[in-house]
Amino acid sequence: MQLTRYMSIGRYYDLLSTGTLFLPHYNNLGDPYEGSLGHIPRDELIKKQTERFGRITAMPLQPQTFAREFLETFEPLLYHNFLRHFTFVSCWHQSYIESMPMWKMYGKEGVMIKSDLPSLESSLGIDVGGYQHSDVFQEKYGIDPSNGYEIFIETGNVKYISRGNYIEPVSSDRYFHKQLEYADERELRVILQLHLGPELRFNFPHMFDNTNSSSQNITNVENIIVQSNFQIHLEPEQSFDFPYILNNINSSPQDITDMESLILRFWENARLSYERHASILNEGLSKSGVRCPVDTNSLIKEVVVNPFNDEDSEVLKIALINQRFGVEAEVKKSIIEVEPAITKLSVRLATGETIELEL
Repeated sequence: MQLTRYMSIGRYYDLLSTGTLFLPHYNNLGDPYEGSLGHIPRDELIKKQTERFGRITAMPLQPQTFAREFLETFEPLLYHNFLRHFTFVSCWHQSYIESMPMWKMYGKEGVMIKSDLPSLESSLGIDVGGYQHSDVFQEKYGIDPSNGYEIFIETGNVKYISRGNYIEPVSSDRYFHKQLEYADERELRVILQLHLGPELRFNFPHMFDNTNSSSQNITNVENIIVQSNFQIHLEPEQSFDFPYILNNINSSPQDITDMESLILRFWENARLSYERHASILNEGLSKSGVRCPVDTNSLIKEVVVNPFNDEDSEVLKIALINQRFGVEAEVKKSIIEVEPAITKLSVRLATGETIELEL
C-alpha cells in the first residue's frame, strides 16, 4: 500500500534540512482518547481489571500469594501511566489516490510526500535487528541503555474501534487504536516509546518469597470468609476501592493487615520508582516530541504540490529544495482540479440571434 503524508512547506523543509522525522508526543495529536485503554467508563475499566479476582478469590490462597496476584494484575496500569509520558507518534495516510480532506487539514499550502512501508521502515533504520539508529537517538537525548532504558520503535495499522471496547494495558497496543469515527483516515503509524528494562521495572511475581504461597488442601474443611476493602491510587487525585474476599482456613485479621501493608509497600515503591525514572528521562526530552534520524532519499518516492497553487513556480521551488538537500524524488503538480474547467458554447438561432451557454 502507498503511504502519503501531507505537510506544510516549512515542515517539509525541516524534514530535509535536519534529516530527521519529527514524532510529536501523542498528547499533541488532538484526540483526547489517544493512548486510553478504550472508550469505556472508568468503572468499566476497573471491572475489566478485577474480573480475574472472581476466580482468584474463589481459591484458598495465602495472603502473600493474593498480594502477588493483585500486584501482577494492577501493575500494568501503573506502568501504562508511566509510558504515557514517553510515547511519540508519526501518522501516515494509506491511499493510492490524493485526498482532498487530507490536503485541507494538513497541506493546504504545502506538499504531499509519497512512500511505502518498506521504504519508511528502512529509512528510519527499523529492521529485524531492531532500531539501527538507536545510538544516534541515545546521543541526542541521553537515553543510555547501560542504565536500563530501552528504545522501542515499530509501525502498524491503526484499528478503529467503537465505544465500549477495552484495550489491554500492554506495550504500545493502545496507541494503535482510535475511535471508529476516524476510520476514513486509514492511518498507519510509527510509534516510538522509551521503556524501562526488565531490571528497572517492578517484576512482581519474582519479588515475593513463595515458600509459603501454595494453596491449602481444604477438602472436608469449612472455609471462613474474611472481607476487607482496599484502596488503590492510580494517579494523583484518582483512586478506587477494591473489595476482596479471602477464603482461607488459616487466615486471620492480622494476615489481612499484613497483606494490605505488603501491597501498599510494593505499590508505593513501584510508583516512586517510576516517577524517579520519569524525571531522569525527561531531562533530555522535549515535551513537544522527538526527532528520529531518517534517510530522506529512501523515504521520499515522489513529492506532490498542493492543488490550491496552480503556479509552475511552486513545483520549481520544491524541486530546488530537493536539489539543495540531495533528494532525487520527482516533483509533480496535484491532479486535483480546484476550479472546474468551464466550457462555453455558442448557439446561433434561425433569427440570427446568438445564445451563449456555459456547460
